[in-house]
Amino acid sequence: MKKIYDKALIEPYLKQTKYETIMNGLLEHLFVAEYKKGEFVTMPLQQIHLFQIIIQGTVSIYFIRNDGSVYSLANGRKNDLLGEMEIFPHQPSNVYAEANDDVICLALSIESSKNALLENCRFLQLVCESLTQKMESVTMLDAAPASLKQRVLIYMKYKCSKEELKGLQQAAFHLNCSARQLQRILNQYEADGIVTKTGKGAYKLVISSLHKADILSIY
Repeated sequence: MKKIYDKALIEPYLKQTKYETIMNGLLEHLFVAEYKKGEFVTMPLQQIHLFQIIIQGTVSIYFIRNDGSVYSLANGRKNDLLGEMEIFPHQPSNVYAEANDDVICLALSIESSKNALLENCRFLQLVCESLTQKMESVTMLDAAPASLKQRVLIYMKYKCSKEELKGLQQAAFHLNCSARQLQRILNQYEADGIVTKTGKGAYKLVISSLHKADILSIY
């Protein structure tokens, strides 16, 4: 992510949105965030939580369960909001937003501007409307079809610390398969150079740049 604090750029971008009158009072907190294709715009456990308005480009918003199943929530595009849930205290979610192409957002740090956000009634109404729309989409979710081989990669990429699977039995439990099935898949991935064995029952993803779309295209 590249951050730009030039007001001469921020103000024209804000005028392009339908939220100009609402966000004008928060102008001093805004900056431009630029993302390259494949970068995460939001992800769980990120250190800095941002509220963002998409200005240009599209993002895939999806939820990943512990068994590696992927649920597509939405395709974010211009004027869509990201990071609304981070305004309120909650347990870390499993929701990711990934840039489909080069993406430009107007962003602000939730931590440093939280009081200003919570005191802005029109902003809170905007957040409630956006969250309601997302909740409606959640009720109609279907998991993206994925084979066990694909779910193993997704599990390693998104659910394992440092993309390293440790403990076949525990991983097999989460993936709803047998340890023998999982071992056979990992052996094949090792032969293909996709993972490397780091110890007994431990494997690390070698192709760490893989993203959800790349994984779902494998096998």
